[in-house]
Amino acid sequence: MQGDWTNPAVYMHMRDYEASEFAAEYLIRNDDFIVECSELASLGANTGDLLGPPDFAARWGARFHSHR
Repeated sequence: MQGDWTNPAVYMHMRDYEASEFAAEYLIRNDDFIVECSELASLGANTGDLLGPPDFAARWGARFHSHR
């Protein structure tokens, strides 16, 4: 059972979050983002490459850093 999302106490740990941390919270709670990431991960498992379509980051307003 999930906590009451309307209870402000549930979010106290987020009080000092930076904008990027709030953005990450939004994305990981967005069902459409999760589905698209899962699809990309499945494709990457087959090809060894996790790169998605060029507009993926722009569409979600995200910035991803290369770890190569």
